Amino acid sequence: MSRDVLVLFDIDGTLLHGRPEAHTHAMVAAMAQVWGVPAVPDDIWDIDPAGRTDREIARMVLRAHGVDDRAIDQGTPEWIDLASALHESEAPLHAAPVAAADADAVTGRLADEGAEVALLTGNLQPIGRAKVGAAGLGHRFGPGGGFGSDAEVRADLVHVARRRAARAYSDTEVVVVGDTPRDVVAARTAGVRVVAVTTGAFGPDALADADAVVADLTAATHVLLA
Repeated sequence: MSRDVLVLFDIDGTLLHGRPEAHTHAMVAAMAQVWGVPAVPDDIWDIDPAGRTDREIARMVLRAHGVDDRAIDQGTPEWIDLASALHESEAPLHAAPVAAADADAVTGRLADEGAEVALLTGNLQPIGRAKVGAAGLGHRFGPGGGFGSDAEVRADLVHVARRRAARAYSDTEVVVVGDTPRDVVAARTAGVRVVAVTTGAFGPDALADADAVVADLTAATHVLLA
């Protein structure tokens, strides 16, 4: 694989480890304020959120509380702004996810070797960037990337990230690095390559449709630079 590539990193379970409690609390508190539903964090944990976008998660929770799609669509812009603001106040109240031990070295090496690195995450952009910044990785990622505030369907985020990249990349020059089967499906749907890491909740069998399945980000880098 060429080193002149766009490498799109997932956040939760890939770059960061640990349960994103502040993120979850901010999302449901904003749902309660915007739509008047008694949403709680377990509403999110109960729907298998790994690999979903925040907008998809919100829609699933809100539907379960009886909110129709039209009302969800109308309230989503306000919810994005409010959840992002609430995350700032929630973050000090919860243990923050921490960076994978090799995340800084890996992203730095890829950049040194000529790759463009960016975030590809279901997180709302302000929340995702705040989490990455708090974990000490903010300096590795510029203004590009694709986020859950950009689109509800994860595969669409790949197209967003490509439009925001420093230059045009062919399909074979774009690689998603993620830890869930939904990361793999999104990359496949978008027509790009994918390297899966088993640092999250899923093992090699669940991730077998990726171009490569490896143990951690260091091993992923060996594949990307091979």
